[in-house]
Amino acid sequence: MTKTIALRTVVESILNGLVTPAPTEQTPNPVPSEKVYYQQAEKGAQKYIVFSLDEILREDERTTLELEINVMDYGTNTTPAETLADTIQATFDKKVVINNDIGVYFYEDRRNNVTEEDRLIIRRRLTFTTHLYER
Repeated sequence: MTKTIALRTVVESILNGLVTPAPTEQTPNPVPSEKVYYQQAEKGAQKYIVFSLDEILREDERTTLELEINVMDYGTNTTPAETLADTIQATFDKKVVINNDIGVYFYEDRRNNVTEEDRLIIRRRLTFTTHLYER
């Protein structure tokens, strides 16, 4: 597995874990409350998370990337998007993941409210500096 695919898999797994309820006897296979996409969401999606990775610098064994996560919702109630953005921020800030393929360190960078043309679109943009080491 390439380091980029390994990193995408780690990020997607963490995000899916945040939006999928724990299994119960009544719902052994729970459905996520939001869908998670890499780079671009499906057409017509209204409540979702989309993330992307941009390489900033490569030096020796370390690659520095910017992880951008956008929390998207539709409507007038911003509470669900804000709550999810808070959870993502707390989960990724200073998070360390080491597996057989990579070692990765996440550090919170920015959080922005993004105003869209359609005023009913709620968007919270979070960025994290990411240090990636290939194993």
